Amino acid sequence: MKAKLFWTLLLTLCFCKVHASDDAPKKATVKKHKTPNLLIILTDEHNFRTLGIYKDLLLEKGLTEMANPWGVIPNYNTPFIDRIGKEGAVLTSMYASTPSCAPSRSSMFTGNYPQTTGVYRNGIGIKEDAQTIAKVLNKVGYTTGYSGKWHLENGDPKPGWNPPVSYHGFTDNRYMFNSGHWKKLTFETDGITPKVAEEKAKKAIATADKETYTTDWLANRTIEFIEENKTKPFMYVVSMPDPHTPNLVRAPYNDMYNKKNFHLPTTYSTTALRGTEYPKWVSQKQRFKEGYDSTKLIVDISRYHGAVKCIDDNVGRIIKKLEDEDLLDNTIIVFTSDHGDMLGELAHENKGTPYESSAKIPFVIRYPKMIKAGTVVNNAVNTTDWMDTFLAMIDVDNKYFNSMSTQGRDFSKLLKGENESTFEDITFVRFQFWVAAVTNRYKLVYDKSLTKPWFFDLEKDPTETTNLFDHPEYKGIISELSTKLLAYGDKTNDDIIHYEKLREMIVANSREQ
Repeated sequence: MKAKLFWTLLLTLCFCKVHASDDAPKKATVKKHKTPNLLIILTDEHNFRTLGIYKDLLLEKGLTEMANPWGVIPNYNTPFIDRIGKEGAVLTSMYASTPSCAPSRSSMFTGNYPQTTGVYRNGIGIKEDAQTIAKVLNKVGYTTGYSGKWHLENGDPKPGWNPPVSYHGFTDNRYMFNSGHWKKLTFETDGITPKVAEEKAKKAIATADKETYTTDWLANRTIEFIEENKTKPFMYVVSMPDPHTPNLVRAPYNDMYNKKNFHLPTTYSTTALRGTEYPKWVSQKQRFKEGYDSTKLIVDISRYHGAVKCIDDNVGRIIKKLEDEDLLDNTIIVFTSDHGDMLGELAHENKGTPYESSAKIPFVIRYPKMIKAGTVVNNAVNTTDWMDTFLAMIDVDNKYFNSMSTQGRDFSKLLKGENESTFEDITFVRFQFWVAAVTNRYKLVYDKSLTKPWFFDLEKDPTETTNLFDHPEYKGIISELSTKLLAYGDKTNDDIIHYEKLREMIVANSREQ
């Protein structure tokens, strides 16, 4: 009798436990997909040497001044951006196709040079029939989205919210705006429609916080997009307008780094740059004339670093979201910029020159399924090469994308660690009136003002202060680069190369002479 009662009670308990489990809330399971996501975090006017991973590489070469041109800043670091490169790859010779916002951006999203996209300067919109990476990925089932500065809409409106999807292809463009370096963003009273909260930067910065400051606001929209689309493959671009001028950032980043710890670059002095033999890209773009009060420049540089730190903290938040959703290792995550910023070097500010701090951009990428941690790629490439490379990494079928339709090169094999010698180490950069052939070591610049070409040996002269064009030991490499410039000009129909008198100069220095 006792035994029967025991088994009855036991079965009753088991029955109750089973039903209690049925009634308990179940944790939602997220359906995973094998197709990689693509997330591009894009900044504006970003000097690559403000990032720790690039500083470290320069220090390894013994280039202390080049690693810290504004001084060693106490407690300054960029751990989250660095993590992308350390757990993936860092490219040491990534260049803007043009060191100016709109032309460079037109290249990165179409795989073509600015003279082909038609966006050869700011203020010109992309063509409606342009084949963009978003339009291609839409065809293969990706959800595509973009937030932040676009700068490729016709008419160049400010802010120009929601540029027409037919031009760019990003189907979620709720938070895309055309241009402007707004410091405070929020929503209309409906809680849905985005708006610029305050147009005047100084007023905006006084009240902007971690919810409304543009960098933070855009990071929040990125995190929301990941949450909304975590069960399907997506491409998302978050385009942050910082650290571009006016060099203002919200508290506490505005005073995070004491200006007393900053100094001017050793190449700041303009004395050596006031000769009549200097090309147009020096004379027109020279910012800091003799007698300039550098006090404001030092303040700007200190706040610029604060803006980069704010960006880095938000990159950390985005990475954490990907980790929390178990998406990080299945996401190609890229941190990069559209062009650089001279920040006082060689008496220049901002962009538009072929100097490294203007034309070279940061580029770190993480995707452990393809890229081994600690990879360093030295071959010269530029923004024109992004589309081919990303689509190759995603393995888009050629019936949706014909690589012959672009002028870029697929450098994914370099990311995989394949022999760099099998990939030609050269790229081309142009800006309105000058054009350059660039390798990991050499840079040859021709200018339509027809002054003497400039040739840099970046290994022997990393500060780019000496023109080595007349040195006989470089005659062979100058001839080779001139020949390749001509071939590039013919292939891409570059009007600078086709300027008759300049072409004659290039031919005279090439193997075709």
